Amino acid sequence: MTTTLGVVYCEGWDPARRMITGRLPVAVARERDRAGEQYAFCLVEQETGRVVRVGEIAWGARFARVWTLDELGRRARSAEYRVLGGRLFHLLTREWTYRGPESAEFAEDCDTVKISNEPDGQQRRQWQWEGGAGGGGSEWQHEGDPAEFFQDVPRFSDWAGLCAVDADLVEADSEQEFAEPPWHPSAPLRPEGLEAAFQPGRRWTVPHWNRTVVTELADGGTVRFPTGQVVVADPALLYDAKPFTATIAPGDHRLELSILRFEDEPEHVRVAAAKLVVTPEPVVSWEHAVTAEQDTLLLGDGEYYGFGVDGGQGCFVDAVACPALDELIAESDEMIDQLCTTDGPRTAVLTEPESGGTLVAFSSGMGDGAYPVWVGRSASGEVACFVADMLLLRYAEEVAEEVLT
Repeated sequence: MTTTLGVVYCEGWDPARRMITGRLPVAVARERDRAGEQYAFCLVEQETGRVVRVGEIAWGARFARVWTLDELGRRARSAEYRVLGGRLFHLLTREWTYRGPESAEFAEDCDTVKISNEPDGQQRRQWQWEGGAGGGGSEWQHEGDPAEFFQDVPRFSDWAGLCAVDADLVEADSEQEFAEPPWHPSAPLRPEGLEAAFQPGRRWTVPHWNRTVVTELADGGTVRFPTGQVVVADPALLYDAKPFTATIAPGDHRLELSILRFEDEPEHVRVAAAKLVVTPEPVVSWEHAVTAEQDTLLLGDGEYYGFGVDGGQGCFVDAVACPALDELIAESDEMIDQLCTTDGPRTAVLTEPESGGTLVAFSSGMGDGAYPVWVGRSASGEVACFVADMLLLRYAEEVAEEVLT
């Protein structure tokens, strides 16, 4: 006997109230689908009224996600997709196993599974028991057939395959209920406060430290780019460095540092960001700096591609100079000592003799980690700057002037 499920179009699923919110007429949902605007649908058991699947669609963002709900209306599984090359790519699956009916949604003691797929067929599976807190976990990587991760983009109302249900679907029309969507398409990290970071004299309260800092500017010197292929990396990890797809004109370009000085400890300073100035034109838009192997569409919500730091430093350098400088740094105690002089506003400059390219190293915020790089573009679309962002001001709050006075 074939199961029949109702299809209710809506703004989404309200996880707090565990109910459908913002019901939509079929015609409104169909028009949003055509226009690439976001909407949602719920698959409902006709006899019990229980919602078993929630689909979230935003074709304009090349995004789709399907939630599986348990008997209590808790989200227990998600399957996230991106449209790549005109087909639907299964990017990510996550599962939560609840310990009982009293467990809150996504409770920290859940057993979890995370399966990440790559378009080339690489798959990574991660298990955590009891949220990893004392329960442990494991990881497994596999290389399979990339075709297994792709399917056709479903047409509007053809949801059975996407939701992995063997059922006849019957659309239920509704009167429109106006409500705010309780979800948004996953989007990578976006830059915040970059312009303010390079304005001296601004004061910030940083929650992580619960202290006030003041921004200052420092001249980081000049970076010589023989080819204009920009690399940002830990100077000790140049062997693995790749240039960004955004390039600049060969030549000398100024490096500017945003420095945070602690008001209660003036000798304590940190580098908040390092900006490679390409043109004096104002920045009107920002984008993620990526290499040829990276695609921001494959990033999850709030994720970013970052340059890894293992020695408390980052640097700007031309790609053509990386191989020789990597060898020189590994073999020269003098160069290593020179790199160790970076601290706060102080940078270190190394020269690659054959190409003439220079490497300018700077202290990386709070030290080791992974940090994003942003490309600023002018009104003409040209590259105006690159900013290596140490993320120190991302959650900071500016101290209002009236408070200071």
